[in-house]
Amino acid sequence: MEFEKRRLHLNNARLRNPYEIPLYIFSVLVNLLIIALILAGALLLGYVNALVGEPLSGPMVNVIVAAFVALLLLVPGLVLYRQLTRAGIRGSAVRLSRRQFPDIYAVKDDFARRLELQRDPEIYLMSGNGALNAFAASTLGYDFVVIHSELFSNTYEKNKDALAFIIGHELGHLRLGHTRLWYQLSTAYVDRVPLLGDFLSRAREYSCDRHGAYVAPQGEEGLVLLAAGRYVYKQVDVEQLLEQAQRFRGFWPTVAQLPQSHPFTVRRIRVLHDAGFFEAPTETPSTEGVVTAES
Repeated sequence: MEFEKRRLHLNNARLRNPYEIPLYIFSVLVNLLIIALILAGALLLGYVNALVGEPLSGPMVNVIVAAFVALLLLVPGLVLYRQLTRAGIRGSAVRLSRRQFPDIYAVKDDFARRLELQRDPEIYLMSGNGALNAFAASTLGYDFVVIHSELFSNTYEKNKDALAFIIGHELGHLRLGHTRLWYQLSTAYVDRVPLLGDFLSRAREYSCDRHGAYVAPQGEEGLVLLAAGRYVYKQVDVEQLLEQAQRFRGFWPTVAQLPQSHPFTVRRIRVLHDAGFFEAPTETPSTEGVVTAES
């Protein structure tokens, strides 16, 4: 246990993408600037109204009033949204426990201990209507992870390492505070600025990928699944995929990445290999049992 703690502390800097903290600081400053502009606009509007002796009207006035009201409602609105989210999950998803999928619950417990999470997170299995997705969230006093059944079903029986990577990734969001109320308030406005919020979002995903690979170093197929889909991902030649990622650079890939909240999947795999979280592949996958076009 003590060895694991020392190992985690030694890896703290390595487990966070080096660009995340600078981007977060910049985002907080922009967030504060936006709030300051809203307050300044509201004060100026009130001052002008007092001077002319009657309420002003017009599109700009409406924008200022709406922005100021939204600012006042930001905290209670976000708290309400977070509480309703957990309530909805509890009413429509299956909560894992020591009796409900106990092996996966044990993986969550083990990873939460190894990552030294402040709170024991809940974990749920929910229908995603075909989407391969998982997410982490928090409410007052609770942290939880939700895995869509379409993602879960393709890894539970066939590839628990991939599922472990996914769980580790989501626990990374909890460990780094990405789901905390203070964090979401500190980036509430900048997250909605086109392109700007996406830079920070991609940095967060890179950080959480490192957490997933740290606790599940054999789980890279959790990312291969997202790239190739659930039906053929086990037949993917990872070495070829890494070569593809190596060539995926230049002007157009950079421009195409700008509006994306998540990094391109092939880049995520390549980055983890380059950082030493995954070992270089030594074999190509077996094609035994694969149906060819000729057959």
